[in-house]
Amino acid sequence: MQRCATRLTPSGLRGAFARAGLLALALFVAPACDEGRGLDPRERAAMQAIFEEARQLDNAGRYHEALVRYETILARHPEFVSTRLNAAMAAYDSGQYQKSADHFEVLHKYGPGDWFVIRKLIQCYERLANNEKVELYRKKLERLRQQKDGSVVLKRYEGLTRDYIPIGSMHLIGYEFFEPKKHGRLWFFRLEDRNKTPVSAFLLQATPYHDNSGQRLFCLTEASNGWMRIWHVGTEGRDYKWTRDVVLDCLHGKRAPLVTKPLPPDYEALAAPDAARPEPPEKGAEKGDEHSHEPALP
Repeated sequence: MQRCATRLTPSGLRGAFARAGLLALALFVAPACDEGRGLDPRERAAMQAIFEEARQLDNAGRYHEALVRYETILARHPEFVSTRLNAAMAAYDSGQYQKSADHFEVLHKYGPGDWFVIRKLIQCYERLANNEKVELYRKKLERLRQQKDGSVVLKRYEGLTRDYIPIGSMHLIGYEFFEPKKHGRLWFFRLEDRNKTPVSAFLLQATPYHDNSGQRLFCLTEASNGWMRIWHVGTEGRDYKWTRDVVLDCLHGKRAPLVTKPLPPDYEALAAPDAARPEPPEKGAEKGDEHSHEPALP
C-alpha cells in the first residue's frame, strides 16, 4: 500500500508495516487520503508537518518519538483513523503494548470485522499476558474465518501470527496453526534478522507415539543453517507459552539440543502458516486483501 504523498495517510513503507505484512484495511484505506481535507489550511499544514516528522522517526526506528507525534495529532483530531493505526503500530514497536492495545481497540470499534486489527490485538494481549483477551480475539478471528462470505485470503491461511518478540537486533515471530488435528502441528516460531531474512525456524508438532500413561508425545525441532536440532520430546507442548519459553531458552543458550544432525536431503522448509497460497489468475484476488510485504499475516 503506497502513501498518499501530500496527505495524512498510513505508511506502507514503515518498518512496522514491512515486518507485519499490512492487510489492506478496507475500512481505513478509503478515508485515509481524505484525512484533514476539511481542516483550515493552516491547521492541515501543521498536522501534515507533524505527521511527516513522525513518519521519518518511524522509518528510522525511533518508534517512541514517532508515537509522541502521532498522539499529538490524535489529541487534536481523534477521528484520524490512519494516524491512529500508525500510533498503534509505533506503540507496539516501542514496547508499549497496553497503549498499542488501547489504540487497536479504538480501531476495532471502527471496523469490528477487520482481521488485521484483531490479529494485532492478539499480539498485544499475548505480550501483556492477558490470556482472557487473547482467547476472546482468537475466537473472533476464528468466527471471521468460518464466515461463508468472509475474506477469501483469511480462509487460505493455515494459522495466525500470535506473537512478535524482539531479540536483540532480530525478532521471533510465533505462529499458531488453525487446525492442528489435521496435521499435528501446533506452533511455529521463526527468527528473522532486521531485513526479515529467516535465521532459524522451530516447529512443535505431535508424534505418532505415546508415553506409558497413554499421553501423546510432542517434538520440538529447529532447522537452521543446514542443521536440524531436536530440542524436546515429551508430553509437554500443548501450551503455547510453555513452547515459546522453551524456544527462547534455546535461542539464549540455556538448553542443549538432544540431537544435532544435518538436514535430511528431502527436508522441506515449512512456510509460515499465515502465508496465503496463491490463487490461479482467473480467480483473481479479493480486493483490498493483497499483501505488499512479507510475511503475510492475518
